[in-house]
Amino acid sequence: MVLAGSPVRRGFTLIEMIFVLAMMGILFAITIPRIRVSPAKKVRLAAQQLVRDLELARTRALATKKNARVVFDVGGNLYTSYLDENRDGVFDLSQAESRALGARGRIELPRGIGFGIGGATALPGDPGAPPITLAGNAVEFSARGVTTPFGSRGTIYLVHASDPNAVSAVSITAAGSFQWWTFVGGAWQ
Repeated sequence: MVLAGSPVRRGFTLIEMIFVLAMMGILFAITIPRIRVSPAKKVRLAAQQLVRDLELARTRALATKKNARVVFDVGGNLYTSYLDENRDGVFDLSQAESRALGARGRIELPRGIGFGIGGATALPGDPGAPPITLAGNAVEFSARGVTTPFGSRGTIYLVHASDPNAVSAVSITAAGSFQWWTFVGGAWQ
C-alpha cells in the first residue's frame, strides 16, 4: 500500500538484472552453435554461387553476341570472367575485358574453400583429373551460349580446408548447361 505523497520507486533490483543476464547467456550458449554453418554447407553455397556466375557469363555472351570466358586460378583460389569486347576471338585477359562482363569479374572463393577433390572420388564419367578438368582451367562460351570449342566440357571441384569430405562439384556440359553435385556419405548426389 502506497501512502499519499510518498515517492513510488520503480526499477529492477541487482538480483533481477543478474538473473535476466544469466538466462540470456544460457539461451545464447544453446542457440549459437546451431546457427554455425557447417563446412559442407559452405562448400555447397560456394558451388551454387559458381553456377550462378557461370550462368551470368553464358547469358552475357548470348545477350551481347560476344564470346565470354571464365578462367580458374587454382593457386589463387579465384576465378575471373572476361567478355571478348572487340569480337576478335582473342582474349587478352585484360581488366577491360573483365569489366566488360559486368560487376562480377574477379571472384575469390570464400575463406577456407579451395579448388580440390579432398576425400571424394571423381564424378562418374569425368574426363580428367581434379581439381579442374576443363582444358586450360577455363571455359569459353560462344555468342550462341554453347561451350567453345564445341563439345568442351569438364568439372570444377571445391573442397573445404578443414574437412576433406566437404566436397562439391560443378559440371559443365557441351551445351553450356551446369549442374552442381555434393559428395555425401561416399557418393555424389
